[in-house]
Amino acid sequence: MSPSTIALSQRILARLMPPAQAEALLGDLLEECRLRVESPASATRWYWMQLVSSMPVLLWTSLRRGAWLITIVTAVASYIAAAAIELALGYSLTRMTTSESVRLVIVLLANVAALAPCGYVAASIRPGAARLLAFLMFATTCLMLATGSRAPLWFGGSLLILGPLATIAGAALSGRWRTRKPSSRRA
Repeated sequence: MSPSTIALSQRILARLMPPAQAEALLGDLLEECRLRVESPASATRWYWMQLVSSMPVLLWTSLRRGAWLITIVTAVASYIAAAAIELALGYSLTRMTTSESVRLVIVLLANVAALAPCGYVAASIRPGAARLLAFLMFATTCLMLATGSRAPLWFGGSLLILGPLATIAGAALSGRWRTRKPSSRRA
């Protein structure tokens, strides 16, 4: 069986199971597959049939564990906190100038300044929450651009790039950006 097939199945299992259980299941599947080898094609077909037939049970178990709910709640709470920080910073700093372009730059910087620590906190609580927070920021900026907001295009484009980047940078500082350590490949 090819290393790419094994790597793909590892990634699938890692999303649905705790790492130790995923490694054990993958090891059992590979061992059984080696015992059943008649031809490489039939072994690969058997392997994928076993993996696919396990999916409903694995998905149900993952939902029952409820880990995804904690991740979503953490990301949404971090998003709300970042919005509150950005509003407070933006409001207090934009009162110092009358220039609209300077105000937009201040709001952009306040947004970045709010998202980085919120990304840090989200990743410290749940590593996947920081990714979801970055996605939320990206999606809301896309929505803002698509609905024709009053802000200039340079502001929306900058926010589209800098918002998720600030979240990722904050999460990277926490050291918990990656959810799992890269697993070693089995031959």
